[in-house]
Amino acid sequence: MELPVADRITSLLTTFLDVQSRRAEVVSSNIANADTPGYAAKELDFADYLRRAAHQALAPQGPSGAADQPLDSPRVIEQAISAVGIDGNTVDMGREMAALADSGMQYLAGTQLLQLRLRTLRAAIREGR
Repeated sequence: MELPVADRITSLLTTFLDVQSRRAEVVSSNIANADTPGYAAKELDFADYLRRAAHQALAPQGPSGAADQPLDSPRVIEQAISAVGIDGNTVDMGREMAALADSGMQYLAGTQLLQLRLRTLRAAIREGR
């Protein structure tokens, strides 16, 4: 039986971890296709995702409000390219390695925040006994 997640902060942190995981998948795919002729590097559309998340956060609460609806994952789009290789490939390995390292650090920070949140909730439950 799955427990309902009623805590918005915990839900936000788990969504953050999901997005960072998806970001790492997209970057890994770019790295894996660095030698594929004609491959267009991809990225997550964070601007669109943040716009939708902000809209949802400001939506009315309750059974008919948009805030109760799950937010879709960020869309995968082609990167804005600065250079195209001779073979038409747009993967910039320096950019991809930096993005992968950033995603890993963001994920680690998110897990630490989630651990802290769960410890806080556990302490609050113990105090309420």
